Amino acid sequence: MQSLHISASALRSIQYALDTTGNNLANLDTVGYKRRDASFSELLFDSMNEQPYNDRQNRTTPPGLRIGSGVRLGETRLDLSQGSMKTTDVPTDLMIEGSGFFLVRRMDNPQEYVFTRSGAFQLMQNTSGTFSLVNASGDKLVREDGFEVELDIDPSDKITISGDGRIMVNGVETDQRIPVWHIPNPEQYQQIGENEYLLTLPDGVNTPNQVLGFLNYENPLYPPVQDNLKVSSRIRQGALEMSNVNLQQEMARLVTVQRAYQLNARAIGISDQMMGIANSLRSR
Repeated sequence: MQSLHISASALRSIQYALDTTGNNLANLDTVGYKRRDASFSELLFDSMNEQPYNDRQNRTTPPGLRIGSGVRLGETRLDLSQGSMKTTDVPTDLMIEGSGFFLVRRMDNPQEYVFTRSGAFQLMQNTSGTFSLVNASGDKLVREDGFEVELDIDPSDKITISGDGRIMVNGVETDQRIPVWHIPNPEQYQQIGENEYLLTLPDGVNTPNQVLGFLNYENPLYPPVQDNLKVSSRIRQGALEMSNVNLQQEMARLVTVQRAYQLNARAIGISDQMMGIANSLRSR
């Protein structure tokens, strides 16, 4: 029975790993996608120490016989390594060189912020006549104070965005600036699809710049305990960061996981045969 439990738990965990690898492959060409890597944890195990003394002589392993209960999916770690660059020469396409994220405000719920690495933005005209930068979901890119970027421009104007986020229209600098936000631990936030992660602000905090710093310039409102944060990222205009999925690595991982699945499926079949033999012997 123990072998059945071990193999069954392994099959469940390996299925999650297959789904993770399949999701990585499906997002091979997704802008700003960050791959995930499945890792496993061992379930409860028992140690049988009632062994003859001779069996413990000249051993390099701990005494006793270790009997496990299988494995489970421990976590799916987010790989934040830099993806490849795709030059588009579109003025509203932005790429982050380094760490950090863009922050956008939800269109359907202005009280919610989400962060993303996808910089495929477009100009959308507001009811006031100004223009905002929005992504494919309609979420608006926010500036350093947590409010939407608003440009009083004509669609034919030339927009230039510097590495530190300053926006210039026809060579004249505006009062709008695009920060690269520092998210200390992105894995703790909920992934809501479209390469976006939901940012929940603490109670009593109204704007994200009160708790988060910038990576492309200094933030005077950032908490003093984090004031050693250095400028380490820049914005590149006219380019997009593609997925950091490596096709060769994912295919090799897929083959390895499939072999592990086959091995455990065969182990279940052999265990079933052994139980059948044992039952037939007891019935005689």
